[in-house]
Formats: sequence, C-alpha cells, structure tokens
Amino acid sequence: MLREAGEMKLTTSLKLQNQSEAPGTGWSPSVDFAASPFRNLGLMASYRSTDKYANEDFWLSNSERHDSIRYTGSRFEFGAGYYSRFGGKGLFEIYGGGGFGEIRRNNLKNMSGNYHADYYRIFLQPAVGFTHRDIIEFSGGMRFTYQRYANFTSNTPGMVHSFTTPPADIDRVSFYFIEPFVNFSVGAKYVKFNIQPGFSNNISSPSLDNQVSFYLSMGVTFQLAPRFWKG
Repeated sequence: MLREAGEMKLTTSLKLQNQSEAPGTGWSPSVDFAASPFRNLGLMASYRSTDKYANEDFWLSNSERHDSIRYTGSRFEFGAGYYSRFGGKGLFEIYGGGGFGEIRRNNLKNMSGNYHADYYRIFLQPAVGFTHRDIIEFSGGMRFTYQRYANFTSNTPGMVHSFTTPPADIDRVSFYFIEPFVNFSVGAKYVKFNIQPGFSNNISSPSLDNQVSFYLSMGVTFQLAPRFWKG
C-alpha cells in the first residue's frame, strides 16, 4: 500500500501459524520492508523464521517431560511491482517476485525422522485497499505462488515420499498455492499497529498433506513519506 515516490515502510511482526507439517500452532517472527524509489514503482523485501517444538512424542529428560520434535526454518523474499491511486482514497497494486528458504525437522528423542530441505518460490500478488488520513489502512489481496523443493535429505529411508497425497518424491513435484489475505493498520502517521489474517491453499496434485494453513500476523509498521512534511 505505497502511495508516493520516496515512501518507506518497515513492519516487524509475529505470525501465529498452523503449520502444514508441525502439529499445532507456533509463532514465527518476520521483518518486511517496502519502498518506492520512483512514482508507481514499489520494491519489497522480507525475512521470516520459524523455531517451534511439537508434542508429537513426549520424551523424558532430567525427570521432566519435553516436546520431542523441533521444527526450524527461514525464508527470504524479494519483489517489485506497480501501484496507483484511484477515487481519492483507493489504492491498487500488483507485485511479482520470488524467494528461497529451508525447513528442518529434528527428533530429539530417538533421532529418527529427521529431514532438511531447501525450497524456492515465485509469486504474483495483486491487492486493492483504501486509506484515511494516514490513520487507517485496509487492503485485501491474493497471492498466486509456485513452489519447488530441492536437496531433500533424511536419515529415514523413504521419507522423501511422505509429504504428499498421493505419495511422490517431494524433490520432483511442483506445488501451486492460492494465498488470500486481508491487512489492517491503524495508528499515527509514523507508527501503526498491523494485523493480517490469511491462509495458504495448495491447489495442485500431488498436494502437500494438511494443505490449508491458516495464519494470523500481528505487529508494528513504521512509515516515512514525503507528504508527512508538506503543509
């Protein structure tokens, strides 16, 4: 939701996510940056990480019960796009870009079922919204994503076929997602509270197991724009 050349936004947030492979929910922090070097041109970059324990199989350590499975991962994304204003308060934008990351599962109890995989993704993301006096921003959009995994390794034979329905080598399958979202920000010109619910739905076959993944992201957006200093 950039509006003019020279504008910059930095959002720090925590995402509450029902992860596809990790049972239950977990928090993952992120940093997102967007800027407009020229009118109608937007640039974006983001980083997100995940570090979550899952109680798949409790184990006893120092006479205490602990979650036995640890999931970790990280992702970088970059993009560029076009934005414009309409009707006074309306905003339209469309971004395209890509990203790369990794995921890892560590079994702390018996060391079986461990895996690591890299992945990359390409996306197209249109959105529409409106603003009111730099106090309220509301938008909704849809991200269309293509994703591939690579370099899968595991200490469990055959695990590379354990993530899809029907079973397939995850290194040899392309995945397509639709990812709708809504975004709401409210506050002062320079700092706003931000909340974004959405979900990711795998629409291809073979599909990832537990393919609908809901998330809720909450954070703070810091913003600078040339219009803030105009009379």
